[in-house]
This record gives sequence, structure tokens and C-alpha cells, in this order.
Amino acid sequence: MTDTTHQPDNERPLLTIGVALDGAESPEIYRAAREVVEELERSLQRDVPDFQWIFQVLSRHDFPRETPQDPLALLEFGSDIKIEYGFDFMLVVTSCPLLARFDQATSGVPSTMLETGVISMARMLDLDNVTATRRAVLGLCRHILGHLFGLDHNDASVMKPREFWTDREPLDWSEEEKQQLAAFLQDIADPRLEETATAGKTAWKFYCQVLIGDGVALAREILFFRSWRMMLHLGRFTAATAVSVIFLFLSGEAWELGAAIHSDWLNLIIAVILLLATLSLYFGQNLQAVGRSDKMMEQAVRSRIILFGTLLTGMISFWINLFLISLGVIRIMPESVLAGWAGLGGQPLPAFHFARLMATFGILASALGGNLEEEHDLKAVLIYTEET
Repeated sequence: MTDTTHQPDNERPLLTIGVALDGAESPEIYRAAREVVEELERSLQRDVPDFQWIFQVLSRHDFPRETPQDPLALLEFGSDIKIEYGFDFMLVVTSCPLLARFDQATSGVPSTMLETGVISMARMLDLDNVTATRRAVLGLCRHILGHLFGLDHNDASVMKPREFWTDREPLDWSEEEKQQLAAFLQDIADPRLEETATAGKTAWKFYCQVLIGDGVALAREILFFRSWRMMLHLGRFTAATAVSVIFLFLSGEAWELGAAIHSDWLNLIIAVILLLATLSLYFGQNLQAVGRSDKMMEQAVRSRIILFGTLLTGMISFWINLFLISLGVIRIMPESVLAGWAGLGGQPLPAFHFARLMATFGILASALGGNLEEEHDLKAVLIYTEET
């Protein structure tokens, strides 16, 4: 890491982090949150001195009012504020408990896609004293920011995953992680595309510029989200697919259709169906509203590209799983029976071809099943980085 501790502020890149607090919080909660934010800013100035760090605390009176509060609603709320104010990152802090979707309980949810994190102090307010609460909240803030800054889990640092946040060590990043932070944040600190003279005036050109300029980083973000977990968390999505594939396997018409489709055309059909299924879920579940902005902004465009890419990658991953399952089932079932259904007579059954076909039919069913899912559940699977 370059030693820039004594470098003038105007020569160091600026990074801004917004912190949204509910205006209805008590003065004690508000004061404790501000103390944590001030300590967090000092620690970042010390640990990652390559940048100027500016935290801005916003008291908002338009917080979602559900109890327990939905982290997804708070993430979208914080993302809108981040885009509105042009912050690089956003933290939404509340004293209310959070609604857990995938774990039994949660105190924080980061979204690398939205560059926004949600933090609840509710469980930490029950610790022994104010100092313990402040240290626990500070540790959780560092953990959430660590994910937003591109860090993975590490049992030897504050990035250690925990069921319950207390003041127990470690509560800081390792030296190696601090170097990783500096490298990751260098690109974030560069001027946004809309701040440059070369920014495209049309949506098409602007999106192309973002893809060309940040293609590698966007691909890394998309792969980081582990899109294969969709089928682990979306019951209607997988159930609709499983039922449809079972009926297809037992339907003679499906095998006859498979025999009539030329193998070379099937590759194009697979690509088209994967794209159409992704578009069906993307617009059917109103995902295009994520990262919305009244004007073209790089942050909003990046979020939408990552969301669509994550969904497409998830569909491709799902197709691969369906293909492998279908191939295994075809190997188990009597070949003579399947060849008879397909009308192949004495010809050998092309198992690879039919496995691809069954997986593709399954994707069509999964697009329907995905649109039967609750919009919030699908968004949470795609947007959450983790629950901690």
C-alpha cells in the first residue's frame, strides 16, 4: 500500500459514504449511531489512507415502517438515496429488528450489487453496557462495508461470519485485507461516467460505455453472487420445473418432438429460450425498477447490468443442472422404451440431444414458476450478498 498518510487531501481520491438514520429514532440511539459513524470514519482514514473518507449522516423521515423491518425494502430505500446524493456507498441503520429470509435471525444485510448495506442495532442493544454495544455495532459496520468493498469471509478478521454480533474480537480487518481494500476502491474513486465529457447521451451508448469500461469488473461481480443458489431458495421456481420435467419424461409427444428437432438448431433454440426466460423473470418480477434513476447514472446502470447478468447466469446454471439430471435419468431408463416413444425404431437413442431438450423445456417451466414467486423473495435471492 502506498504511504499517503501525509499526502494533501486534494491529491487523494475522495470516497463518500452515506448513512441513513430514521428521524423517529430516540436521541440516545441517534447519538450512539453517530458515535459509531465517527469512529468508523477515523478508522478508515487510518487503515486505508490512500483516500479521503467523508461520511454524511442523513436523518430521514420516510423510512419503511414495518416491524420487523424488511432488509430488502431498506436496501432499495438506501440505494435510491445513494443514487440521489451521488454517494459511493450507503449504510442504512435502524434500531428495529430485521426480517430474516434465509437464516433464523439477522442483524445486517449487505448488497454488493446495490453498494448498500443494512444494519440493525436491535439485538446489540441488549448487550451488557454501552461500550459493548458500540464495539459490536462498529464491528458489524466493518463487516458489512468489507463485503461492499469486495472482501470475502475470513475467520481471522472482522470478516468472520457470526450468528450474533458482540464486542468479541476480531473487530478489524487484517493487514492483507486493508491492501485488498485499497486496490478494490481505486476504481470506485475514479470519476463516474456521467461526470466525464465523453458520457453517451443516449441510453444505448451509455450502457455500451459502462460495459466496455467495466466489463471485467461487472463479470466478476456477477459470478460473485453465486447465482446457482436460486434453485435452493425458490420453492415455486424449482417445483414448477420439477413437475414439468417429470411429465415431459413420461410424455411420448415430447420424445417425438425431440426426435423431429435437428440437433444443430437446438443450440440456437437453447440460447433464445434462456434469454427469453431471463427477460420474462426480469420484467415479470419488476426487477428493472432496481437502481432506478431519473437520469443516466453509472451506479444505476451497473446495478441493472449486474442484476440482469446474475439472473441470466442463474438460468444458465439451472439449465446445466437440469441437463445433468436429465442425462442421468435417460441413462437409467430402458433405452428401447425411450427410442420407441421417440419413433426411432431400431436406431440408438441420442441421449445427449434429448437431455439438452428436456433441460430446455424445464427452463420454460422455470420461467413460469419464477413469475409465481413472491417478488420480494426473488429479489432477495438476487440482491442479498448474505445475512449476518
